[in-house]
Amino acid sequence: MNPNLKLLLAAGTCSLLLAVGAWPSRPVSAASPEAASAAAAEAPAQPGQMKVLAAPGDDVAGTLVTPSGALSFRTASLSAGKSAAQGVSPDRVTVRLEVNGAVIDHDIDYAAGTMTVRTVDRVVIDEQDRAVLKSFQTELGRTLPTLAGGQRVPKSHDMLWRLAEMYSEVPLGKTFAAEWVVKRGDAKPIAPQARDFDRESSSIVPGAQALNRQPIVAAAACNEQGGGSFTNLHAIVDVCDDDRVFYRSSAHDFCPSHGYSSKSVAYGCGASSCPGRCGAGCGVGDGLGAWYQDCLDHDICNRDHNSQLGACGDEWTEAADDYAFGAISCYTTCH
Repeated sequence: MNPNLKLLLAAGTCSLLLAVGAWPSRPVSAASPEAASAAAAEAPAQPGQMKVLAAPGDDVAGTLVTPSGALSFRTASLSAGKSAAQGVSPDRVTVRLEVNGAVIDHDIDYAAGTMTVRTVDRVVIDEQDRAVLKSFQTELGRTLPTLAGGQRVPKSHDMLWRLAEMYSEVPLGKTFAAEWVVKRGDAKPIAPQARDFDRESSSIVPGAQALNRQPIVAAAACNEQGGGSFTNLHAIVDVCDDDRVFYRSSAHDFCPSHGYSSKSVAYGCGASSCPGRCGAGCGVGDGLGAWYQDCLDHDICNRDHNSQLGACGDEWTEAADDYAFGAISCYTTCH
């Protein structure tokens, strides 16, 4: 747990988001569902050396070096098209990430509620990129509190932190095209059969016996459809309470093994590895983050199939608005 990080992000309900890459033109083999199911568990984040560079106003820039490669980052806060003065809340924030040579630009418009992700060249995430991005989540989480000095976190820092959480779970082989626009609450319709089961969340205290719930399988084609919402789990239950385990319906597909199906799953701080939190595991901040339905669906897909090798990529994409715009919870950590 990092108390300083909680304080740093106490204004982090602002926003941010997404998309990062690898070498633009190198070939990356898409993992088959069979290979994904048989894959080993996720390796822990590699240690890295982060260096923060001078930047004007509330902006931040820096570099990260890891055994799997390097990453650089730079933010720019804008008001009325000009650089925002320090302490002034900007209309827009841009972030440039360069991961192992691939450049990804992000532009968030707070008034419009959009995040636009742009790449000049086609970007495909490989194993080295994923390793660097997992280290980015860890090292940035340790570094940002020292930059804030106990003050409210600027939007630029909030956006960069959200990006680190998002990319800590980016699927292997994920491809980014020239432009991707993510909108707050932008989601596909939810398949009714998949959500009718266990529509209300339930909880169980430690030592009590969990209900024997059976999953309800929806008749849906394996075409990466279904799912998508903007459901704040902390608005339903206290996900930060690590003395309780909550249960809720979660749905995903895993092509071609099975179509869109749902079942009751454990979530919240009281469940192993903080399922439902948007970001890998419980994060450096011990639970701090956005807790949303789409992130839960993505977590369960990865857990059930023991991989992030692409087959759960549609669940990751559906969670994009939750990473970018979700309300931040658990400022006092899991408790």
